[in-house]
Amino acid sequence: MGNLLNYIQFIKKESKKFHRSSFWGLLKYYTQWKNSFNNNDAISEIPWMNYGAIDFLKAHTRVDMHIFEYGSGSSTLFWANRVKEVISIEHDAEWSKNVQKQLDNKRLSNVQLLLIVPEKKEFIDKKDIADPHQYSTDDEMWGSFSFEKYVLKINEYPDNYFDFVVVDGRARPSCIAASANKIKVGGYMVVDNSERAYYFSKNGQSLPSTHWKRIDFCGPVPGLNHFHETSFFKKIK
Repeated sequence: MGNLLNYIQFIKKESKKFHRSSFWGLLKYYTQWKNSFNNNDAISEIPWMNYGAIDFLKAHTRVDMHIFEYGSGSSTLFWANRVKEVISIEHDAEWSKNVQKQLDNKRLSNVQLLLIVPEKKEFIDKKDIADPHQYSTDDEMWGSFSFEKYVLKINEYPDNYFDFVVVDGRARPSCIAASANKIKVGGYMVVDNSERAYYFSKNGQSLPSTHWKRIDFCGPVPGLNHFHETSFFKKIK
């Protein structure tokens, strides 16, 4: 996917879009990023997040942890190899089959992969994808569907139960709001693609700055030609 000089030009260009990016810190990901384009598997064991976020996850993961994730895929395999329990919520039936096949092939039995298909809905009020109470998504394919059951599945688990909740699926503002009480003190909510401000515009009560410490990572993502941001919200009380 190009030589080191091309990579330097790439990260210089993309870093201008994200003021929190560290140009020099991103140089070390060149080989990983380049090699990611040679991986033809749609599902690997590398989360589809930027490399800084992946490093943070590796450094903060323990074998006794309980993980909940909205959106399954490569991250599901990543977690399954590192923690005690993974609850993964998926809305797409075909994709769910693919992920489950990979889990079975690798004999990973500590994952509950739950398919929760959204329901067709007529939005009485004007649709607002930022409103966590509407359970809606900006994905055009699912624009007229409600993800309420998908989002609220986490309510079946106790408060302060999960070490990480990963918001990387559909209806993300709703997932953020539903997840806050389910995370342990000292645990993390992980919000991928957090450069999309609408995820948080109406979630002030869910993530007050006095209760959460935000840590942002931005940079190249495996197999992509542009940067994404991933944010970790550590629950401090």
